[in-house]
This record gives sequence, C-alpha cells and structure tokens, in this order.
Amino acid sequence: MELIFTILFILSSVWLAKLIFERLSMPPILGELLVGMIIGPPVLGLLGGLGSDALFVWSNSMDLLADLGMFFMMFYAGLSTDPKELSKKVKSFVGIGILGTFTPLFLGFLVTWAFTHNFWVSLLVGLAISGTSLATKSRILDDLGILRTKLGHSMMGGGMVDNIISFIILTLALNAIAEESISLISILITISLVAGFFGGVLFVGYYIYPIVGPSFAKSRERGFVFAFIMGLLIAGVGQLAGLHFVIGAYLAGLFVREEIMPRKYQFNNFSGGLGNLDSRFRTLSHGFLGPIFIVSVAYKVDFGAVGGAPLFLLGLIGAAIVGKLVGAGLGAYISEANSWKESLTVGIAMNGRGTVELILAALALEKLEAFNETHLSLLVLTAFVTTLMVPVVLRYIVPELSDLERV
Repeated sequence: MELIFTILFILSSVWLAKLIFERLSMPPILGELLVGMIIGPPVLGLLGGLGSDALFVWSNSMDLLADLGMFFMMFYAGLSTDPKELSKKVKSFVGIGILGTFTPLFLGFLVTWAFTHNFWVSLLVGLAISGTSLATKSRILDDLGILRTKLGHSMMGGGMVDNIISFIILTLALNAIAEESISLISILITISLVAGFFGGVLFVGYYIYPIVGPSFAKSRERGFVFAFIMGLLIAGVGQLAGLHFVIGAYLAGLFVREEIMPRKYQFNNFSGGLGNLDSRFRTLSHGFLGPIFIVSVAYKVDFGAVGGAPLFLLGLIGAAIVGKLVGAGLGAYISEANSWKESLTVGIAMNGRGTVELILAALALEKLEAFNETHLSLLVLTAFVTTLMVPVVLRYIVPELSDLERV
C-alpha cells in the first residue's frame, strides 16, 4: 500500500509542477527536478506514516522503477535521434557536437580537480556537465519557432553527436574504473568493443529489423511489445559485453524507429496513425517512469553539503555555461559560417540539460566510491540553473534573428 501511495504522491506532484512550468513556458523537467529537491526522503517518509519503513519501500521497489525510467529515457533519446540525419549533414553537426562536448568537459574537469584532486570524479563531473538533452532542447526550440529551421536542425544534430561522444567516453571511464587501471591497450579494446557494438546494432537496425519488424507492426500490441523486447535485448547484450545498459538502450532506440520500416508497415492501424510508436514510448518515458527516475536523483540533493561548497557550485555552473557558449558557439561559427548572433544562439541553446546529465550523475554515484552525494547535488543544481537559463535568454535573442532558413 505504501508503494502505491508513494507513486501516487510523486506523479501527482510532478504533474502539478510540470503544469505550472509549462504555463510559464519553461522546460517541464525543471518541475520534476524541483519536486525531487523539495519532497526529499523526509516527506516520502511522512507520506507512508511509517518513518524509515516508508523509505525502505522507496529504496527497494522504487529503485526498480527508477532503473526502468533510466532505460526508457535513454531508449526514447535514441528514438528521437535519426542516424540518417547525421550522415546527411556531418559537417554542420560535428563541429557543434565535438567542440560543444569537449570544451565544457575540459572546463568542468579543471574546476572539479581544483576542489577534489580526484581524476575520476573530475572526469565524470566534467562529462556530466558536457551533456545536452535532446528532449529539453527540442521543446524549447519548438516553442520559440526555430526547431524546423536550418539552425534548429544543426543544434539537434549537434546534440546527437554530443550524446554519442558522451556515452563512448562514459564506457571508457566505467571500464577503467572497474579494472582500477587505465592503459592504451584497454582504451583501444574498449573503443573497438564500442565501435563493434555500435556497428552491429546499426547493421541489425538497417538490414535485419526492416525484414522482421513489419510482421509485428501489423498489430498495435505486438508492434509496441516487439520494439520494447528489442530494446531490452540490445541493452542486455550490451551489458554482457561490458557496456552499461543505458548504452544499449540508447542504441536500440536508434533503430527501433518507424522511419526505418517500409512506410506501409509503420503502425498505421494504431489509432491516430503514424507517430504512435514514438508517442507511446514518450508517455512511458516522460509521463511515468522518467519522472520517477528524475525525482530519485533530485531527492538526494543535500542542500547542507552544497551550502558548504558555494564556490564549487558557481565554478561548475560557470564551466557548464561558458563551455557550451564557447565550444558549441565556435563550432557553429566555424562549421557553418553562421553569424555571431546565430552562433551565440546555438551556444545558449546547447545548455539545455537534464536527462543525460542526471543519468551520468546517477551512474557515477553507483560506480565510483569517491563520487558522493555532494557531487550529485552540485550536478543537479547545475542542470537546473543552466536549463532554466536557456528559454529566458533565448526569448531576447531569437526575435533579433531574421530570415532563418527553414527546412
């Protein structure tokens, strides 16, 4: 019974917070983070009326739901990424993605090293603030009317490259942490493993799935369940190969796409026509399990610990913002010869964080003993501040942009 009321309380709180933030034209993920930071274990404990027993419900049953939330969020991130777009506009994406990833990673590493002198903590914190959220960014750009422009596509493509680079580096880091050492041979082996896994998954997605998938797409239940099973299978195989399941979930989402299937088999008999595979996974990811995961991360925020490290927090926020502004903005200016205003817009928009940063923070807390809840708290607050900044600042900049090329 406590589990049911805990879920009810969390989802009701998240729904209300998201409604408020949407009315304010702010990213809904800010509401989810705020709910997690406000309710915390004490409120969840009082909810059940059983003190520590209610928290036991959270730490066992709710952890499973949070892990599923992590899976579905990464699966949907992959589902929202069109690998065919990467091959079409590699030049415009790569500059934004590469510089927009490594610049904040480097700055975040330096800031964290100055306060911790721990290589792995510094690397994982830097990696976390280098991420960008495709879902958050797409919503903000759509609200501002620039999602379906050349500039909007460049930002989304840069986000795709950003995510892929982040997960490759994450895999290298997690494997090195598990082996308690790092060497050139282990790096090469890990890169080969990741490349092989990427290639194998994409081969299955482009050549095998289109042959097998249509027979399952003729039924709404079978089509959805088949896509879900494929996602779990890819994630499981990846984990057996030494990769974290979020890597497999993201890759599975890349090819379990309606665009890959022949058009006549694209789940047409779902009510509402095309796009329902996407909408069903979005509902699970953003409406149910994803918020539980986000709250599970945000409710671990320790304001007391953060209060003892204000300079660390300000340093991370500064590194995150400046890193994206300089890295992604410069990448846009060089690769596409955009105006400085357009390049500045790219740099600001790429600060939209959330999903990826929280997942990286959660994995760091799980895998690295030296990474503690203070570091996680700093990352959650950094994600909140930088994501809040994006729509506020862009509302002043976008009206000054004229004649954006639409696609």
